[in-house]
Order: sequence, then structure tokens, then C-alpha cells
Amino acid sequence: MRTLVWFRSDLRARDNTALLAACRRSDQGVVGLFIISPQEWEDHEVAPVRIDFLMRSLREMSAALEARGIPLRVEVVKRASDVPKAVIGQARACACDAIAFNCEYEVDESRRDAAVVAAAAKHALQAWAFTDQIILAPEDVRTKADTPFRVFTPFKKQWLTVLEQRGGVEVGGLPPRQAVVGVASTPIPDSVSGFTPPPHASMWEAGEAAARKRLDRFIENRLDAYQNARDQPGIDGTSQLSPYLASGCLSPRQCIAAAWPVHAKAPRGGAATWISEVIWREFYVHVMAAFPRVCMGRAFQPATERVAWRTSPGDAQAWREGRTGIPIVDAGMRQLATTGWMHNRVRMITAMFLAKNLLLDWRTGESWFMRNLVDGFFASNNGGWQWAASTGTDAVPYFRVFNPVTQSLRFDPEGAYIRRYVPELEALSHKSIHEPWRSKIPPRDYPKPIVDLASSRKRAIEAFRAIRGPADEHQ
Repeated sequence: MRTLVWFRSDLRARDNTALLAACRRSDQGVVGLFIISPQEWEDHEVAPVRIDFLMRSLREMSAALEARGIPLRVEVVKRASDVPKAVIGQARACACDAIAFNCEYEVDESRRDAAVVAAAAKHALQAWAFTDQIILAPEDVRTKADTPFRVFTPFKKQWLTVLEQRGGVEVGGLPPRQAVVGVASTPIPDSVSGFTPPPHASMWEAGEAAARKRLDRFIENRLDAYQNARDQPGIDGTSQLSPYLASGCLSPRQCIAAAWPVHAKAPRGGAATWISEVIWREFYVHVMAAFPRVCMGRAFQPATERVAWRTSPGDAQAWREGRTGIPIVDAGMRQLATTGWMHNRVRMITAMFLAKNLLLDWRTGESWFMRNLVDGFFASNNGGWQWAASTGTDAVPYFRVFNPVTQSLRFDPEGAYIRRYVPELEALSHKSIHEPWRSKIPPRDYPKPIVDLASSRKRAIEAFRAIRGPADEHQ
């Protein structure tokens, strides 16, 4: 048997479930396939910085596969509907008997995969799908009533229970060298038309080797302090592994396995907090799989579709450009624009500012993040935005509105983060930098706040109360 392994968001040779299974089952070699689908990426708002990261990761994986005797074929298609034909065509051209792939759970991707499985059956090809993007499949973590979880804490408890019942995580290694298949690898293009890499793309070292090196450094140097350091954007306190998880250069199994020994020694320390963050990622994928409406631009809570969002192109533009006059918000938006990444605490602050203080539709911000993030992963991005906007599952109550100044004072007390990305405020004192409009001599080259924080908070609460009723405020 010979198998075609169809790679998508799993760009690694080590601990790749579909790849390892294909190698075990195939006695006549394995061929890899990656499909470049520019129109599909544009439709799904994939950022150019992420495409650049993906292509560089793909080149590294191709070399790793070649070293195991596995050629990688690369094909470009015009649109998503062409993918099934391309996969089947490559399988037949390479004399494969089966197709193996790791599941993706978004609506379009699930339908695409179902079309490939159906096409494979018509051509007498086997099709194997594996759980790899997440550790536990959606059908494996259910409530006692056999329904999907809607709240994180009970989900986490059940997720950990199931994992323990299965003996923990098992991390796979590299596949054994395969039989010669007589198929040549395809050159990988340096870039993709329509996705010009931004100047900061080179900041991110791509590929599996870089991912494993970053993971090792984080576990050794920063995991113990993560519980307290993770919320401080002015220091290097997070793992920044999200780009590698999004493109599959690293598996969540590798993350849990690396952190678990530290967690065992200090169950209430930084490892527990970081493991919980990995489980949040799993939770949002499970929510997306169980409630596909969130993939269709709809709120998880249908009632919140009635919120009377404002329309203000000027406010939206000021938010995107980091010119709102609220330093912590502007620092976050400028970090995104200049690095393709944003600190998670600041993601929450900037998201809530847009959805609550500006009362602009959260989908505006969700889209902007996806179009600029190197770690754009739909489930996490959508889940985070719906949490901040009080439209999602297990979301923050609508009457809870972050005060960005309070957040800034608490998590960036000396303004180190603000000074890095808003240099026009660099000369202000530790106190004044959070509220420059209150300074005796406000900076001339920095805008005044585009919204009053107190009155805009009240406006947001009233907008949500109008669709829910005052009783909800006390729930």
C-alpha cells in the first residue's frame, strides 16, 4: 500500500498523527501533498504575515520529509472547490491507495474534507482522518447528558478526566525512512500572489525546529513564573508559541507533555496556568465544531444579534491605526501592525474597547485581527472576540467593561509597553503615561481620547440591557 498524506495546518514531521499512521500502514512508501489555495485564504482572511510564515515552515518540513524518503508535492488551485479534484488527482498520479489527513473543524474545511472523502470512495481510494489539531476529539469530551460543553470550567474538568483515563498524552516521534516511491518533490514558491509579506514577517523564525527550540526555552526559563508574568505586556512573560500551533509546526500534545513534569512538582504554579491556556484552545475548537454558526459570522448567543451596534468609520479607523487617544489600546494596535502579534491581555483590552466603549460590531475587530495576525487561528480568535463582546459562550457579563486605564496601570504600571509602541508618550511620567490627557502639558502629537470612558461604558450597558432586561445584570 502507498499513501498520500495531505498536509494543511500540521506542518511538521515529528508527532504528526496522519503522517505516522500512513507510514505504519504503507509498505510501498508515502507521498506528501500541500495545496496552495489563494482564493480560499483570502476568503478566510488569512494574514500575509501568516502565509509567509506558513510557506517558510513548509520548506523546512519538505526537507525533513525528504530525509525520511517522503517527497512533498505542492499544487496550486484557483478556488476551494478545486481542492477535492486536486487531492484525488495527486493520489492517482502517485499511484496511491489511500489518503490520510488530520481533521480541521471549521465549517468550510469540514465540508471540503467530506467532499474529498466522497471523491476518494468514487475512485476506490481509502480515506483516513485523524485527531491531531487538538488532543481530544469533540465527541470525546461531553456532558453527562451527552451534549457539548458551553462553559469552560466543567469542560476543563472533564477534559482532564478523559486525558487521565487515557493515560495522559503520547507524543510521537519522526516517521521511519520510507520505501522509494519514484516521485519527485515539487519546488515550493517563495511567495504567494496576493499575499505580499510585510516588513516584519522576518521577525518570526518559522518551522518545526524553531518551534521546539522556543518551547524548550519557555519551559526551562519562563514557565514557573508564567502565572504572574503572563499578564504583563511590558515583559517577555509568555511563550509566543501561538504562531507555531496555528500552522501546526508544534502540536498541543508536545506542549502538554513538556509542561506536565513541571506541573506535577508544583500543581498550583505557572505550569497549571499555561496548561489551562492550552485547554482553552481545545475548548474553543470544540465549541466551533458543536456550534458551527460561529463560523458563519454569527454570535454564539443568538439574542445578542439584536445589539444596536454603532456605525462609525472614523472610530474604526482610529482603532485600527492605534490613534484612539487611549495609550494601552494604541500600543496594542501598533504592536499588531508592526509585529503581526499582540499580547493576550492587550488583545482582551483592545477587543473590549472596540465592542463596548466604541460599541462597534465585534466582527469588525475579529476580521482585522485575522487579517494581521501571524497566529490567526479562527477558533481562538473568534472565541476571544465573542468573550470580550459578551456574545459568546462563557463570555464576560455584558455589564463588565474593562477600564483600559485601570488595566494599563495594573499590568503595565511603569508604562514600559506603552513607551515601546507609542514613543510620542515616552517622556511622560509613570503616572501620566496612562492618561496623557490629564497631564499639565498634554503631548501635542498624540490625539485626545476619541470617546469618554465612563459615558461609553454606560452606553454599552444600556445597549445590551435593551435586548436582555435589567434582571440579567444581577445574574
